[in-house]
Parts: sequence; C-alpha cells; structure tokens
Amino acid sequence: MDSRTRFEMELNNPGFDEDYLAKLSALSEAEREDSFYTDLSFGTAGIRGKMGVGPNRLHKYTIRKVSYAVARYCLDLSDQPSIVIAFDSRNNSVEFSQEAAATLASQGIKVYLFASVTSTPELSFAVRYLGATAGIVITASHNPKEYNGYKVYHSSGRQVLQAEADAILTYYDQIEDVLAIEVQPFEDLLIQRRIEWTPEAVTGAFDDTIQEAVKDPAVRNHAADLRVVFTPLHGTGGRGVIRALEGLGVKEVYSVESQLEPDGDFPEVSVPNPEDPAVFERARDLGDEVGADILIATDPDADRIGAMVRQGEDYVLIDGNQMGAIMLDYLLEKGYRGEVITTIVSSQIVDKIAGEYKAPVIRTLTGFKYIGEQMNQGNPFLLGFEESYGYLNFPHVRDKDAINAACLICEMAISAKREGLTLLDKLYAIFDRTGYYLEDQIVLTLEGSEGQAKIASLMEQFRETGLGELHGKKLLRSIDYLVDETGLPKENVLKWIFEDDYWVAMRPSGTEPKLKIYVGVTGDSTERANFNLREAEFELNELLER
Repeated sequence: MDSRTRFEMELNNPGFDEDYLAKLSALSEAEREDSFYTDLSFGTAGIRGKMGVGPNRLHKYTIRKVSYAVARYCLDLSDQPSIVIAFDSRNNSVEFSQEAAATLASQGIKVYLFASVTSTPELSFAVRYLGATAGIVITASHNPKEYNGYKVYHSSGRQVLQAEADAILTYYDQIEDVLAIEVQPFEDLLIQRRIEWTPEAVTGAFDDTIQEAVKDPAVRNHAADLRVVFTPLHGTGGRGVIRALEGLGVKEVYSVESQLEPDGDFPEVSVPNPEDPAVFERARDLGDEVGADILIATDPDADRIGAMVRQGEDYVLIDGNQMGAIMLDYLLEKGYRGEVITTIVSSQIVDKIAGEYKAPVIRTLTGFKYIGEQMNQGNPFLLGFEESYGYLNFPHVRDKDAINAACLICEMAISAKREGLTLLDKLYAIFDRTGYYLEDQIVLTLEGSEGQAKIASLMEQFRETGLGELHGKKLLRSIDYLVDETGLPKENVLKWIFEDDYWVAMRPSGTEPKLKIYVGVTGDSTERANFNLREAEFELNELLER
C-alpha cells in the first residue's frame, strides 16, 4: 500500500479524534510522504521518531499500538506480568506515558507509573527493584525537541535485544486497526489500582545505591574543595545529580537555574546533547563567575553526561572516549578489577590501559543493551562505556547512568585536585604512557525515503570497495558484521583496522536518519594526533563524495 492510500484511509476514518484528523489535514505533500511511507521500527533504543501524525510519527495511537504489542509479549512471559513506566521532560511525555499505562492495564498488566519526570537509569533500577516483567521509558534521549521515543526494558533492567524486539513487533504487525484496541480511561484504572504510582521507596533505594558506588570514600573528606557547575539541560537529571553530589560531600554545586526545570522545548539549547560544547554556554558563563573546577551536563533522560574541565583560563570538553579512559585508569589504579565492557566503535586506548593491568576487555555491538546483556553473564564487572558519553561503573542498573557517572567524575576530580591536577592532566598522563589516541565522527544526515536509500547505497558501496589504506597506514583487517563470524549478533556495520591502532567503522544510526563514520588515529603528541585525524577525515570525505 502506497503512502497516499495509507494517508487517505486515516483521513477518512472518523474513529480518530478531531485533533489528530486536523493535523492530518494540515500536512504538506512532503510531510505526508515522510509520515506515511514507512512505519516506525525498533532500533538500538526501541522506537524513536518525530512527533506528529501517521505511522512514521510518534503520537498516542502509535503508543497505543506498541503498548498493546508489549502487553501481548509480556503475557507470554508471565501469568501475572507487571511493567514499570517512566517518562522524561519532553513534550507529550506525560500523555504518552498515561496512554501506555492505560493500554497495558486494560490488557491485564499491572502497571507502576512514576508520578513525575524520571531518569532512564532510575527506570532500569525500578524494574530490577520491583521484580517487574518489563519496563518502559518515554524519551528520545538527546534528540532535538521534535522527537520522542519509547524504550522497552527486559526484566534484568537492560533494553530489549533484537530477538525480543522482533517478538514484540510480531504482535505489532498483526494489529490491523489500532482503534479496535479497547482502552479504559486512565483515571478509572488508577482508582481500580490496576495502575499504581511507583513507590517512593524506589527513589530512596536508587539514591542509596549511587552512594554505594563511590570508589574511594576518603574523597568525601576533601569534597568541599571542589566547585561544580551543573545543568540538566531542561531534563530529568536535576534532582538525582544534585542529591548524588550532596551525598559525595560536594558543598559548592552551582546549578544553571534557567535550565534546571524540565522543559520539553529545551529553550536555551538547539539540541540537548552533552556531546555538543555549545550546550555548555550558560554553564561556562556561570563557571567563570563562580570559579568552577568542572562543568557537567546531562541529557534529557539523564543517561548521558558531558564534562568540561577548567584548564588555565578556559574550559575544555573531555569527549566520551577520553572520559572512559580516565575512568578506567582511575578504577584500575585504585585496585578494582573486573570486565571492561565497551563497543566496537569505542577507542582502542581501552585495550592499552586494560592491558597494563591484565583486565579483560569485552567489545559489543553499539547500544548499551549489549553491555547490559554482557553484565548479565555474572562475571565481575568494572566499567561499561560507550564513546557517545554513556557510562556505568556499578551493577545496580543495566543501562548507562549519568547520575552514577556524575558521582564518579566528581570523585576523580576531587582526587586529582588533591594532587594539584585536573582530569585533563590525568588524561595527558595516560597519553604519555599509551601514546596519543584521538577519535571523531563524520555524520551524514539523510532524511526521508530518499535519505534511507542513500544510506543503504553508501553502505553497499563501501561493503564492495572497502578501504585499502588510511593516511598511509596499511590495512590489517576488515570486518563486515553483517556476514562475518564475529561472535556477535549480525549487524549492518563495517570496520577496517589499520596499522598503529588506526581504524574506521561505518554504520547507519538505529535511532536517527544518519550514517555514522567513526575514525580513530594515534600520534606521538596531541598536535600530531590532531593532524593525523584531519588527514584521515579528509581522505574519507573524498571517498564519500565520489
């Protein structure tokens, strides 16, 4: 069925509410094509997409449809299933969470719903704490304000894997008429206690666990020496991060007040992504005013975190790979041991540092759900991290946790300050041992059906032609994760490994209309590594433009 036919069927269906039909009528031809040419699908973080109308947009009927599918799936798993639901600060998140809760409860699922905006890591914790069958969080993480999403969690607290997502989508695809799904009013289900507010004890237990994760309790005696500026970027991280740092003993936490309250319009940032130095503009101003040692920012659902460190008269962003390296070195130096779990697109410096201590390194596909699944194998756990600013150093959850990470980052900063150093100094000390490692991404944003076709074409082009060398470095190995036997699930990712720890990886994003090309180089100094990175990216951009 083509997009035009699908559009007209919805437009002429009086079962949809007036607001939905009005939005359908207002679509331009281009919007109509993009909204109806395909359905939203599960990616590395569940369903995520722009809000609007049509099968390729997130709205209450999409939420109802996927929630019904999740209900059928959970009823296969348990005679008395329960699901915990959380939501972030995005527009429509409250409405979407209540639609999900009502749909699930109407199918006989016991629902625990958080009463206010809640971080993703706390949702993961709640699923484990309450012994729930599954969890759901309404969020689009660090995407622009036009987006929202629906992430589904396994009973262990990790996000669902592809086989589990496929089982849910089997039910999803069987739904011919979303309007035929019977959903009782939310308030009635609340009165009947088929929906309950998540117990406050969950939050208290989560806060306690964050403090249990502190690696060197002695830093609390010196925490008053650290001055921190914090912004949750209008998201959910405010309460949790401030409580965590108070528990650590940090007395001087200065919040960016204009970004402290949850706001789905994210009025002071274009994209609420702590990977982007631009989101620190207000934090930098406040940092200069109060003389802060470190600036930290969390994304809307508080699973990712970025940090800028004062170096001289300026603040310098420490990227995701670099912060992961600093964390790993700190934990190993303190005598902690266990598996280091990262991804195939994270820095090779991990292996260098871990090798010094003979710590095992496990690499997974992109997506913290794979790190969470590796944690479920029961081996001693040290650190999980992704290059995209997601970290975890304690097994209380099975997803990245910006609140846990904020505590560790500040703990490390306190420890460094006692030596008269910063975290950037610590990074350079690591580089002096390992060599200078530097990574970056080339990101192509290609929206709509034409964009998806272009992404597929580029992947096929590079799958066929490959890369012979990079900046004069000889190719050692190429890996096609879609066809090669790697011990990992099959995934549309290409990777090339060259001499001197140079590497390139290429994959379509699972959550956005983007093709991501990851590049890693080394050098004998920061200047040389930066030069090598520029040259490598120049060569890759030339190939992409052919």
